Amino acid sequence: MRALEILQKIGDLPLVSGFEQYFIDDFLSLINSFGVNAVKSGLNILSLNNSKSNIVFVSHYDEIGFVVDNRYRNDLYRTIPMGLITWERGYGKVFQTKFKGKIIKAVGSSPLPHSEVEEKRLFLELEEEIELPPLWPFTFENRTIKTKKMFYSKSLDNRVACSSLIESSLSKPINFVLLHGEEQGTTRLKETLEYIEERIENPFFIVIDAAFSSKDEHYKGIEEPKIAYIKEEGGGYGNIAPDNLVRNIKKYVDSELKTNSRAEVTDATTLYRYGKSAISVVYPVRYLHSSLEGVSLDVMLNLKKFIFNFSL
Repeated sequence: MRALEILQKIGDLPLVSGFEQYFIDDFLSLINSFGVNAVKSGLNILSLNNSKSNIVFVSHYDEIGFVVDNRYRNDLYRTIPMGLITWERGYGKVFQTKFKGKIIKAVGSSPLPHSEVEEKRLFLELEEEIELPPLWPFTFENRTIKTKKMFYSKSLDNRVACSSLIESSLSKPINFVLLHGEEQGTTRLKETLEYIEERIENPFFIVIDAAFSSKDEHYKGIEEPKIAYIKEEGGGYGNIAPDNLVRNIKKYVDSELKTNSRAEVTDATTLYRYGKSAISVVYPVRYLHSSLEGVSLDVMLNLKKFIFNFSL
């Protein structure tokens, strides 16, 4: 499955929410190296290669992580969590960044447990002494594990969608956009939407995002290996998908996910607030927002089939 190879290669770029600008050019070069014709719009990436279709698939590429905010010695940095993650969830984990073309590893720890002012923060101890620029991003180690039924890695929210769109575009012309800033709610779309609407008349946006799997015991999520659509986001306070999009999505997706919280929104709500027609299609991920998330290989196949077959 080419999507797994794409996932692994993207994982070496620390595309932390709010700091994607450091690596956006590397990300664009990587995408084009797969054979995709993509361009940059701000911090978003666009590939509009199907002039006969007004469907535009959307996913976000940014990820949870940490940025350094204070240096204690040459190999020890204090960090700030970025995205939906907390400093406690970094203890005992291996992290990495890319600096001057080289991957640098670090260990997440709390080396000041007995100080007079106990700092409840995650510290990163680098494998070598490096003077990093302020607010340099780190992510969890780019570790991948494949079993007979599962694939485990970091940032499967929302990299599964990104890799599936990239892979699909290699065999069939599709229009897609990869957005930054979803985890922080900072996606800026005006320039990107203008670029799209100059080339596509009356675009319909299909936002693909991750959601909790029902395999997570604490959460009633999507039953694997299904994918689902969301008609009303944010418990009714976010995007309400147009009926025509719902009718067409239901031809290819037989499961609906209902949201209860105002926080349960995707970039479909962002598009809705720009006055655009959008609907969210979500796929189940286990252990969401942890250092090693999991996705069923059957889920990835079903997502790929949906992207390949869907049309209005």
